[in-house]
Amino acid sequence: MEVHAPQHPIMNKKEFLVHLLAITIGLLIAVGIEGCVELYHEHSLVKEARRTLRDEIQFNSDKMADALPEIDKERKSVDDSIKFLTRVMENPKDKAAQNGSIGANYSLVGLHDTAWKTAQATNALAYMPYAEAQRYSDIYGSQKDFMDQENNLVEDEAQLLGVFAKTDFGHGDVTPEAASLALERYGIWRGHLIYLSLMAKVTAASDNAFLEGKEAPTSMEEKLSNK
Repeated sequence: MEVHAPQHPIMNKKEFLVHLLAITIGLLIAVGIEGCVELYHEHSLVKEARRTLRDEIQFNSDKMADALPEIDKERKSVDDSIKFLTRVMENPKDKAAQNGSIGANYSLVGLHDTAWKTAQATNALAYMPYAEAQRYSDIYGSQKDFMDQENNLVEDEAQLLGVFAKTDFGHGDVTPEAASLALERYGIWRGHLIYLSLMAKVTAASDNAFLEGKEAPTSMEEKLSNK
């Protein structure tokens, strides 16, 4: 924006006031146009962020719906392995106690957060009402907690494979010592699965509540008992 000097000398007070008024009006118009352009940009930015965030939350909600039964299935597999290893430890001389198998396998859930990172990078959240921005933050915060818990399972699997290698697990009868080492790792794995299940339910409930236009849940719980 430029302000140009008059093309000829100002001869009197009236000409000065007219020129000043013209400059003032021009500045106000320019500032008003700039403000409208900025407002339109902010509105478009928020509108696009809302659309992409909703699409991403819908995708994650669908993925989580598929993951919940798989987590329950994995918890049962770990529980069965714990029961088998416990029988071996409690009955080291009983050949019948060896009749069993162990297993554990977990596939990571591929949740997306590109729209969330983009909304942060473009500062779109700053143009939203505080409550709305906080709602998105809570949703993706729950998602991060879930993914952090998944990382624990990756470490659990690595630790268990280390036990198998150390004890030559699977070649001949399972000794009480090998069973004890594996049982400890399975116990930790089971604990992480319990927390993962809770985080999955919180994430799913938060996503569904948002998509259905409802209030997010304020609390959830998961049983820690072995029974």
